[in-house]
Amino acid sequence: MNLFNGLMKSVNKIIAERGQIADEPLIKVMNPMDYLGNEDCIPAKHWRIRHGIQDSDTAIAIPAILALKLEQLDYNVDFKVPWGQGHGGDYDLEELFDWMEDL
Repeated sequence: MNLFNGLMKSVNKIIAERGQIADEPLIKVMNPMDYLGNEDCIPAKHWRIRHGIQDSDTAIAIPAILALKLEQLDYNVDFKVPWGQGHGGDYDLEELFDWMEDL
């Protein structure tokens, strides 16, 4: 069994145990990668992305891939991985407001 088939088997098992997966259109609007580079969409020019190193809800690859794609498309990206932080977003509000004022 290859890695993808093993992953899909696991996903299907979790869905069977815990409930249904969200509708495809809802999943699509939650993924900014589906819209970057699309001529019909106008994303923000400036992106501030934080991912706490102790985040157990989202893999570090997700925001890292987003930041790299944005940089490839010449967007202004401020990406950091705060040490000792988990999944949350209100731990550096003063830095956030300073970043917004500097734009």
